[in-house]
Amino acid sequence: MQRQGFVVELKVGVAKVGKYATSICGDSVEVVERPNGGISVVIIDGQGHGRAAKRMSHMIATKAAGLIEDGARDGAVMRVINDHLYAFRDGQVSATATILTADLDHDCLVISRNSNTPVLIGLKDGSYSLDSPVEPIGIRRLIKPAISHLDLEEETILVGFTDGVTQAGRYGGVDTFKYSWVYNQLRNSISSVQSLADDVLDYALALEGGKPQDDMVVAVLAVAGRQSDLGIRRISVSYPC
Repeated sequence: MQRQGFVVELKVGVAKVGKYATSICGDSVEVVERPNGGISVVIIDGQGHGRAAKRMSHMIATKAAGLIEDGARDGAVMRVINDHLYAFRDGQVSATATILTADLDHDCLVISRNSNTPVLIGLKDGSYSLDSPVEPIGIRRLIKPAISHLDLEEETILVGFTDGVTQAGRYGGVDTFKYSWVYNQLRNSISSVQSLADDVLDYALALEGGKPQDDMVVAVLAVAGRQSDLGIRRISVSYPC
């Protein structure tokens, strides 16, 4: 997208790890290209750990991704995945959900939350968080997401987490997770969102002594500007097995 002589480029970085001594991370992330332009990042934290949690979180994340690909609005997506989980597990299982969206069709950023973890926002002139209290999905009908809209501006960074990251160090560590630490990293991270995601995850792991007590996900969505418009799109994946 052209804006004041620059081409807007969207960048996504994700880092995740499973709970210590488990082979599978129970949290799921899906990166989805929107049909009318843009990208959404779906972050799902399923209840529990291991293979069962992964099956559930993956089911919800792929359901959300499919709805986004079909053109559904993020608010509608959040309501549908709540109803889907509620019907599938009779209201006995919960999950948290966050969707970070750069919507080129409407020239805006959209943050949708049914999660107890905040989304941090870095702007040219400062940083803040979205942390209004909301309910997790799956526990009852008619749960509403918290939805916020921002202008699609260059040098904007959105950082989403699952609670394994934000609660790092809380149970027996020498220190606890500080959002101020992340805010300090946002100032110089627009060029390398993957490095930012890696650094935040490394910070959380260090607080846990290298033995995370919960599954962890860090997802970063940034709006950058570049001079050329060759239309080249790149995806890089590292998937250790």
